[in-house]
Amino acid sequence: MVLFSAPFRSSHFPMRWTLKLATILLTVCLLFPTATYGQADDGQEDLPIDPDSIYHLISPIAEQMTESREVPTRLSASAWQEDLDTLAAAMHRRIPYAEAALGKEKFTRRLDSLKRAIPGQTRDQRILSLMRLLNLPAPGTGHTGLRTSQRAIHWRALPLYPYWFADGVYVMSAADPDLIGSEVLAIGGTPIDSVYAALDPYVSADNRWNRQRAVESWPLQHLWVNPLRALGIVDQIDHIPVRIRTENGTVRDLSLKTMRPNSTSYVRFLTSDSTRKETPPELQWSPATRRAQDNNEPNYRISYRDSTDLLYLQFNAVLNASSDWSVSDLADSLRHLADTKPLEKVVVDLRTNNGGNAGLVEPLVEVLGSHPKIDQRGVLYTLISPITFSAAGIFAMELERRTKSLFAGEPSGFAPNIWGEFAPVLLPNSKITVLLSYAYKLEGMPDTPRTYLAPDLHVPLTSNQHFSNIDSTMIAVRSHEPVPLDTTALDAAVQERFTGTYRLSPVHIAQVTETKGGLHFRMRKGPEPFIDTDLYPLSPTRMATDVSDAFLERTAGQQGLTLAWKDTTYALTPANPDAPSPIQKILAGRLEEGAEELRTALDAGVMLGSDFTEVPFRDLMEESLPRWPDSLSKRERAQRALPYKKLAVELAPMSWRVHAELAQAYKVLGRPDDALQALQSVRDLYPPRYEDMLEFLGFEEKATQEEW
Repeated sequence: MVLFSAPFRSSHFPMRWTLKLATILLTVCLLFPTATYGQADDGQEDLPIDPDSIYHLISPIAEQMTESREVPTRLSASAWQEDLDTLAAAMHRRIPYAEAALGKEKFTRRLDSLKRAIPGQTRDQRILSLMRLLNLPAPGTGHTGLRTSQRAIHWRALPLYPYWFADGVYVMSAADPDLIGSEVLAIGGTPIDSVYAALDPYVSADNRWNRQRAVESWPLQHLWVNPLRALGIVDQIDHIPVRIRTENGTVRDLSLKTMRPNSTSYVRFLTSDSTRKETPPELQWSPATRRAQDNNEPNYRISYRDSTDLLYLQFNAVLNASSDWSVSDLADSLRHLADTKPLEKVVVDLRTNNGGNAGLVEPLVEVLGSHPKIDQRGVLYTLISPITFSAAGIFAMELERRTKSLFAGEPSGFAPNIWGEFAPVLLPNSKITVLLSYAYKLEGMPDTPRTYLAPDLHVPLTSNQHFSNIDSTMIAVRSHEPVPLDTTALDAAVQERFTGTYRLSPVHIAQVTETKGGLHFRMRKGPEPFIDTDLYPLSPTRMATDVSDAFLERTAGQQGLTLAWKDTTYALTPANPDAPSPIQKILAGRLEEGAEELRTALDAGVMLGSDFTEVPFRDLMEESLPRWPDSLSKRERAQRALPYKKLAVELAPMSWRVHAELAQAYKVLGRPDDALQALQSVRDLYPPRYEDMLEFLGFEEKATQEEW
């Protein structure tokens, strides 16, 4: 989940909070078993609250969008077609990569094909049509999609959670705990791998590894059964035939009664210890356990073992644990331990981390990449899995480019370049909420063909490792000794030929400098480093880096350098060593000059990323820049920041955040009409944030409505 800083933070609802709130519901059920308000429509247990209010907990954004509107149970074919048209128009208006992902003609053909099929489809098949349109094949688009845990969809779920291991699909939790550990062979007579394949076209994902997890459903852990019927895998949805192979090898055919999310039995399934086998805390390393169990684990924890000099950071969510135990505090603790303890290995475990607030990770990256006892090849390791996603992926990419970390585990669930920061859209007829991502995070190389981060030590997770509590990835890390690089000495003349300033793109400037008798390569992406690595001469023309499979090369007669990274080459052309990047020009007060360079890059089709089009301008009103005297009043700061805010709106028109920041500047300057106009864009782009901004800026709702 790609998030930024408060007060305008996206409303991703992490699974851990879903389950914690569900636990509260269950507690209420147990304390007040007779306080019912009606029976769930599937005949399951009464709830002590309005059943639909559970959806406020498991899908708060969708409930904010519907605002308790009645959800229709039947819609005409023309109404569904209108929703498809609304969705297509929103995709064109809100997400800049929709046509680029498919091509304009292919996108139009897909839309027309889906609309023609609507009259002959069931309701569930029509929902799948919406999901099919949202499934864009471009890497990194997993934040755009349709979250299926919402009242307007109200699908049933199997009473078990499957997980796709390297050796098959196994039950991780179940209403019947005796099923846990069984291999799922088939559903409705269809082999389980074919079930996943049938669902694949309808789930949005960053890459193929993330897609397996998406099929298993987000944010709750089970397979929905309505799509299985819609695709002809099962005939009905009350009881589902499932074939399993038990732990003793017996093949059994079951008929599993399904559940609805607004039922007590469903809440019990999510929260009761009886629906999962008791496992020791040490098993929390497994991505499968992490997603299957009630997540009461902290966002992060540190352990140090004197016997092995192992410093281990289990980083479960990129979120501050509390106001007095923040990610920045965590970084300070790591630095203190590194200062005072001997270190043989340092392990950062991201295998269970599916996101949070990416704006929090810089202190961690800084300490891991700068401490001499940590940032050594063969000392620092980062563990990843297909669960590693979004903000956790951004953190991993920062570590790849700016530290000597080696990566271990399985391929990542994130793509190096990520579309994040979604905005919700309410479809007018079905009342279904879809999420469209609009902010591009350029964490990999521009136009990289990579769709995932491949581990240096590939250790596939098998069911036996999980159920036997054997962390094979940690075993591999503990015993791993990297092969020393066979380097050669360079004379001063050769080193001088490498040193200099180079440009990769309109916004990426690289420098090769001499340091400690060697060479250092540093590429900037604006003020912050993009790549920061030592160079190791393999020959007079080829340099290895701390980034796996990334080399710097220079051939005879070549003026620039070539960056060869995982079978892809990037040309680095000589540049003026004093030439600042466009962002550096903007932050130095040369606004129009830097802005024109960004406009030129965008017009040329360069994907700049939100680092250039959104983030650098958002905090200028409250933050003091070196050229702005501390004596400036809030109004004077707002006046100086206003051109930056306008530029951010120009460069990132699909970001509700920059419109909100512009409204804030206008309000401080005593220009309420302009502030309200900027807020209209917030309402159009992200309706739930509109009321938040009204309150934040001190506008009265009634007066504002009259303005509209």
